[in-house]
Amino acid sequence: MVLIIARAGMEAIPETDVLIHETADWLIAKGEPLWGPNETSSEELVRVAQAGELVIGRVDGALATCMYLHAEDRLFWPQAASGEAFYVHRLAVARRFAGRGFAHAMLRWAEDEVRAKGRLYLRLDCEPRIKLLALYQNAGFARIDPRPIQVGQHFVVRHQKCILPSRS
Repeated sequence: MVLIIARAGMEAIPETDVLIHETADWLIAKGEPLWGPNETSSEELVRVAQAGELVIGRVDGALATCMYLHAEDRLFWPQAASGEAFYVHRLAVARRFAGRGFAHAMLRWAEDEVRAKGRLYLRLDCEPRIKLLALYQNAGFARIDPRPIQVGQHFVVRHQKCILPSRS
């Protein structure tokens, strides 16, 4: 089973929208809601795709995973220098492909993008849930916040992974 990962455009919006909503609904059903309605809106997905920040993974043509790879994130990383990192959001894996390491594969792909574009870090934030924290720790991310911080309505822990040596 080979996962093919690439940036995607407007053509991927319908099925990506379904994947994000299915993931959000699955988490709600488990009693672990993660993304609010404004974070799963079709309008946001269109903006992300138009900006070239939508990344998808396919297996035999079927959408298996997606993420947003933002060039900037002023909401969660307001002090970050412009152009020093890429920021992962909305990482989702279709349930039928769960447990195959596809989340890690998407993160490795994002690391390659950081290297290719000469940035220093790959960053993300997550709610302080044991499985999410373990996923990112196992992928080599360093936890930045010793305790969750509040950003809007969310309490999150920020993580980063240094990809290139510091420019000094």
